Amino acid sequence: MRVLRAVAVIAVAGWLGIMAFFAFGVAPLVFRAIDRAVAGEAVAAVLPSYYAWGLALCALALAASVIQAVSGADGRLRPLGSAALCAVMLGLLVWADTVVLPRAEAARRAHEDGAFARAHRAAVQLNGATMVAGAALLVLEAFSLGRRRSR
Repeated sequence: MRVLRAVAVIAVAGWLGIMAFFAFGVAPLVFRAIDRAVAGEAVAAVLPSYYAWGLALCALALAASVIQAVSGADGRLRPLGSAALCAVMLGLLVWADTVVLPRAEAARRAHEDGAFARAHRAAVQLNGATMVAGAALLVLEAFSLGRRRSR
């Protein structure tokens, strides 16, 4: 079961790294380096792959956590907590990918600045909540691992 736990932690940590790199590194740099309209198109072109990676990594982490919880080999509480956090992350990403991203793209193409601003704000909030859930999962895993080692 340690392998499954490692898979879940690595998948979530990987997704958090991708999110942070994109949100705090790539997107701001692109908007500083090139024309705003072209930068918007470039970022919009990356987002489908960005969300696909997030969905895949969160689904992998969820599956690993659920298998751990069902097996009960490492207890049930920690794996259930991890599974719940993975499910929250996955749900937020599904909403962002299937509802918010199409709204933002439609508003961007129609040059509806107000609608785009609302969709962008929603996407930022969903990504922030996803980051918080992922960080909570990593904290949960780190503290439960530390308690286990001290026994």
